[in-house]
This record gives sequence, structure tokens and C-alpha cells, in this order.
Amino acid sequence: MKGKFADRADILKFTAETYQTKPDYPWQRMPEAAVLRHPNGKWYALIMPIPRDRLGLPEDTVCDVMNVKCDPLMLGSVLLQKGFFPAYHMNKNSWISILLDGTVPLERVTAALQMSYALVSGSGSSRHPRTQPKAWLVPANPKYEDLAQTLAVTHESLWKQSGRFIVGDTVYIYEGKPIGAVTYACEVTETDIPYHYDQDGLRMDKVIRLKLLAVYPQDQFPLARLRDYGVASVRGPRGVPEDLLAALKREEQPVSQS
Repeated sequence: MKGKFADRADILKFTAETYQTKPDYPWQRMPEAAVLRHPNGKWYALIMPIPRDRLGLPEDTVCDVMNVKCDPLMLGSVLLQKGFFPAYHMNKNSWISILLDGTVPLERVTAALQMSYALVSGSGSSRHPRTQPKAWLVPANPKYEDLAQTLAVTHESLWKQSGRFIVGDTVYIYEGKPIGAVTYACEVTETDIPYHYDQDGLRMDKVIRLKLLAVYPQDQFPLARLRDYGVASVRGPRGVPEDLLAALKREEQPVSQS
């Protein structure tokens, strides 16, 4: 699958094999519009042909796009990727459109499909609190904290609670410029800790407690390498693509907890 670019046939093959989904064609006026439904009846994807200029592209030709649900925390980062757009004709706060014209690699499209399927299944709903641990990419600003000094001494750090973290989540910390790389892996050991801070442009009302698990050299996972896995930037807490997570686990350098 790696290196291949996605089209309609690839998506329908993947969803049939992975989720046993048969496409639904509900509109006579749009016979090529294929709806993919979760077993609970909700849509997790819609494939349809639209004029490219509906996405703000200069050409007036027609192409296939796929609409999928997107975690709002990841929306900004996802839309920075080539071939990803605010959703056409759907809620732009929770859906995106992806070109299926050879622009986007198949592994990125299937990763977006998997996220959409999980969100539709209810795992992303606040009415159904998440219980299974998740891996996050979280940005850090060296201006506010010297992580190397803090984590080296205590192997713990308090962190602004800006995502839907639960105990047991893994947090991969991406340090911004001048470092520009993933440098630490930590585990969330406590959440919802009251902590009032408002100084130098940083405000916090709640924090989480992180325990250091592993350290990465600054040249191991720089932003240039993250882009190979579909991560164009890390501007807020976001999920970790499956292939990137596998690489992070494979190449981690665990620290002694003694």
C-alpha cells in the first residue's frame, strides 16, 4: 500500500475488506455518490464527484472527493496537508474533504478513514468517555520550559491540560523552534489537577502529570521526517498516525525508572 495514491476503487476495496461495508447510493440525481455507513447507521464517509473549483482549485474539471469526520483537535494540522480541504457541503467543524485524484497517498487516506470510523462509532463523543489509551503528539514551546532539565531531574512534569487526556495515554512531545523535533515520550499518570497560571502569554487552569518514558535525539524525528507520515505541523494536541506511532515505538530509547 505504501507509495500508492488513492482513488475511489482503492477506498471501496479497503472499506469492504476492513469494515465489511457495502456502499449505499441513495440519490437518483447523484448516482455516483457513495455513502459508507457504520453498522450503527451513521455515515463515516461520502465519496462523490464534484467540480474542482468547489474546493477553490483553479481547474473546472470534475474529480472524486471523499468526506470523512475529523477530530476537531486535529483539524488545523490535517488541513495543512496537500489534498485535504474544509468539507464540501458538510459541517466544516467536524468533516474534511480529501481529493481522490492521485494527490494523496493511500496510507494517508486510510488513516483518515480509520479516524472517521472511530469517531462515528462513538469513541470520540463526550457522551461516551474514552476508556482506551491513546497516543498524542503535543507541541512544546522551549520559551516556557526547559524540558531537558525538568525531565532529567524528576522524570515528571506538569503539563497544560489542553486535550481530552485520560490516565494511561502516551504523549509524544514535539519541541518547537529552534529544536523542531519529537524529543520525549511520556505517560499521563494524573489528569484534572487544579493549577492556576497566567503569565507571559501562557494561561492554565488545569494540568496533567506526565511521567517520562523515553528520549529521542533531536535528529531522529525532526519535522521533515514527520511530514513523511502526514504530519505537516504540530500546533496543538493531535493523534499520532499509526505508521508514525509504530516508528516511534520501534526507535524509542527508554529511560531507567529507578
